[in-house]
Amino acid sequence: MMPYDKKIRNSVIAIVVAVAIICITLTASYFAIYGAHSVTFLGNKDKKATAYANASVDAAHGETVFFGDSITEMCNLEEFYPNLNLCNRGISGDTTQDMLDRLESNVLDIAPSKIVFLGGTNDIGRNIPPQDIANNIQLIIQKIQESLPACKIFVQSVYPVNTVRKPTFFSKTGSRTNVVIDELNVLLQNICNQCDCVYIEVNSSLKDEEGNLKNEYTFDGLHLTKDAYIHVASIITPYIV
Repeated sequence: MMPYDKKIRNSVIAIVVAVAIICITLTASYFAIYGAHSVTFLGNKDKKATAYANASVDAAHGETVFFGDSITEMCNLEEFYPNLNLCNRGISGDTTQDMLDRLESNVLDIAPSKIVFLGGTNDIGRNIPPQDIANNIQLIIQKIQESLPACKIFVQSVYPVNTVRKPTFFSKTGSRTNVVIDELNVLLQNICNQCDCVYIEVNSSLKDEEGNLKNEYTFDGLHLTKDAYIHVASIITPYIV
């Protein structure tokens, strides 16, 4: 083999090894940051919705359902809301339209006595106008009230984001801004007043002095740390006990 052939081969090997190391590092970092939820995030949304629907067949009626996206899915209800009969129906990446589509099979079929709803941040991430998001949420509320008139509905304010959270490489905020989130929350509060359900203001207590999601409450600018979930639970628990 000619000297320059060895150099080419060695260069190719070096590049392959470098790429492999980068891929392993990124994967390890992803799992380190998201923990047990890494597998959940990588799962198929439709399969999750189907699994929830199947579970609804044997689920006890009259419980409290937490209905939402990844922020709900990542919440360990048994840890943060001990001694309460709760069902988690969060799916990572869900928009309000996604939640509307699976509302009956994933939530209504359980006939819960209470529903804690959190949604809209993924819509904002897709640049859907706040009014359109609010309309979907209002439709969700109306469908719940039509099917389960005795069910108590609690709508959480959409949580703030932190677009300056470091390292920015793992930022999940996308096109979300706190200005748009605040605009949507005003609409949600009005809808709750109109529809006779309870609006739970969580957003403001998660913010720092600059109006961003507190650094200690997030690891990627969007999702919550354990301390943040503990704080949120302290606000929500009095409503659902």
